[in-house]
Amino acid sequence: MGTELIYIMCVVGFTIIFGYCIFATIYNKGLPNSISQIVYALDDEWKWTFTAVMIAVAFLIAPQMMEVARNNIEFLAYLTSVGLIGVGADPLVKDEKNIIHYVSAVIMGVASQVLVYFINPWYFALWIPYVLYTLYMEDGSKNMFLGEIVMLLATAAICLL
Repeated sequence: MGTELIYIMCVVGFTIIFGYCIFATIYNKGLPNSISQIVYALDDEWKWTFTAVMIAVAFLIAPQMMEVARNNIEFLAYLTSVGLIGVGADPLVKDEKNIIHYVSAVIMGVASQVLVYFINPWYFALWIPYVLYTLYMEDGSKNMFLGEIVMLLATAAICLL
């Protein structure tokens, strides 16, 4: 696969996930508690869209993440993608505890941000506004959604810049 195609796939992947975040905000009529909160509000016949988005994004961004990762940290790109697939697959599992979702989300979040740190630690500056907002806000209910957005922005930065 050509480098240009891999880059374009990554752009498409991040466009899809950020588009889903915008949809989630509009559907929720404000910031949701998390990106995946919306899937549980959707009718059963539409839950598959969340799964499709997460799995498609994982496959679209994985090649570029692996391309920018150094040889000894490519596994972090793999773990990020596997975590995203697990997050997407969870609504299809009839488990009230959402164990797959939470474990996958932690794997994705930690792996992606360790990858960000190793590729360009300066992109951790994207977390500064989030930390300041968290310290000074009174209602922490939207904190997870904003953290997920920052995680996606930092990951997009290492892949696309």
